[in-house]
Amino acid sequence: MTKKITITLEENLIDELAAMALNSGKKKTQVIREALQEYLDINDVTQTVQEYKMGTLKTITHDDVRASLGL
Repeated sequence: MTKKITITLEENLIDELAAMALNSGKKKTQVIREALQEYLDINDVTQTVQEYKMGTLKTITHDDVRASLGL
């Protein structure tokens, strides 16, 4: 399901978005959707790395994964 939202952007960012959409043959909405998804993915990875460095990330061994899969 999709929902509409309204955002406000600087004019130069809108111009860059329009150019990118035109050059890629995609709609501006698709470019924004892909960029936002990539940003969220990178943020998730960054957070995971930070949790790992802080020692708060729960890790499991390869053997435990195999056992949980019945291998």
